[in-house]
Amino acid sequence: MWQYETTVVWKTGKEGKLHAGGNPEIGIATPPDFGGPHNNWSPEQLLTGAVDACLMTSALYYLAKAGVGLRSYISNATATMDKTRNGLAFTGVSVEISMTVADESDIEKACEAVTRAEKSCPVSKALQCPVSVHADVRWLGKE
Repeated sequence: MWQYETTVVWKTGKEGKLHAGGNPEIGIATPPDFGGPHNNWSPEQLLTGAVDACLMTSALYYLAKAGVGLRSYISNATATMDKTRNGLAFTGVSVEISMTVADESDIEKACEAVTRAEKSCPVSKALQCPVSVHADVRWLGKE
């Protein structure tokens, strides 16, 4: 079993600081959509980033396991929140991944690694909304 702990300390207004172990603190606040400042991370952004980061780290695990020569990886996640009959709720997360690989034979293996990451990401699996992942994997030719 693994446990992860954080501490939040309120500072002023709608702002606070998020701490986790010896990591740098993160300024957090209510999102600007709800009257918060523009200079801090909102819980909604942190959740979106957590899905994005979990998919990347899961994909990196499966890419390495498959022996894929990864040259670049960039992703963009968008979470949608809406008013539902149960109040505000995330209704979906979409993640677009763009990768380049070292060899043309790595393309299929990279796509399979992303599929495995999508199925195994514990952060995505914890959500009550769907998470869709699309990967664009390319080989740019000989270097």
